Amino acid sequence: MEALNSDIKNTTEHLLEKLASTEEALISSEKKFKFLFDYSSDEIFLADLHGRFIEVNKRACESLEYSRDELLKMRFSDIKTPRFRQQVAANIQKIQELGKFTYETEHLTKSGTLVPIEMKSRMINYNNQVAIISVARNIEKRKATERRMLSIILETEQKERKRFAADLHDELGPILSALKLYTDLLKKDEFKKTSKVEVLKNVDELTDMAIRTAKQISAKITPNVLHDFGLAAAIQEFCKYITETGVININLKVEKYAIKTRSIVETVLYQSLKELINNTIKHAAAENITIELKSTNNQIVLYYRDDGIGFDVKSNLELSHGLGLNNIVNKVQTIKGNCDFMSTTGDGLIVVITVKLDKEES
Repeated sequence: MEALNSDIKNTTEHLLEKLASTEEALISSEKKFKFLFDYSSDEIFLADLHGRFIEVNKRACESLEYSRDELLKMRFSDIKTPRFRQQVAANIQKIQELGKFTYETEHLTKSGTLVPIEMKSRMINYNNQVAIISVARNIEKRKATERRMLSIILETEQKERKRFAADLHDELGPILSALKLYTDLLKKDEFKKTSKVEVLKNVDELTDMAIRTAKQISAKITPNVLHDFGLAAAIQEFCKYITETGVININLKVEKYAIKTRSIVETVLYQSLKELINNTIKHAAAENITIELKSTNNQIVLYYRDDGIGFDVKSNLELSHGLGLNNIVNKVQTIKGNCDFMSTTGDGLIVVITVKLDKEES
């Protein structure tokens, strides 16, 4: 009997020790959560399933210009701009259905300032009740970048239209005008200074010239080789053309490039590469260019280097039209790519462009 009582006592003491240890771990965990919650650089909100705030951190109070006591009397719909206020209920329902949900919204501060926000919300168990924890991140800079990118795209499209119009006017226009003169002679059947055979011969030659010119103008917009055979073949053809002019030597390496789907990604990379080569020829006083193109299962890597005079990358990127670098960066960003420039005065230029592909693209 004494042995049984001793076993019971030991078991009880062990359980109490374990319980105490568990409580200490829980308290420690709660302290860590509270610390991270309060001192996070992001706005954090705890809300119930009706969108009423249960807790908010210091950053949220600072950003929204409300005190903690004021916010705890409010709900999500109270801090939204009118056009996003109606979406609160739908977002809460989505969070409940999926367990977590990321979405863009707009917050309205106490002073009336509109702030674009990305919200990452998920379901949690907080103090024995189901709650929603949301981390809000200010995306004002990202939105400004997107607007700038859109402006660059529109500006580029406008330049392309002007160039296309100029090519039609300057290259194709004169050929068609001359063709019209000869067809007028045929209609009038007047051949004082030439013969009908000569006129027909000239009409035939001008027609062939017009067809070739139209194809050349078309190729400038979207090269047939890019559309038909892809980026690697288009780059090879363009680099061969540049090298044959004797202006500069281009060493091209295409390693394991296996992207078969033709997409806007290849078009943007082709345009960006042409712009880099154009900048090198115009500004770098370089003798050689090295280009490497390769792909993995889900990524394209384009490496570019010249041995020119180099430049200060930072100061040029700060210029709105500095060497067209911002134009290249913004183009690459439109396809969710990354563009790194490395250069110093007197030491050439290195550019590394990487683009991650969606499954269907790769």
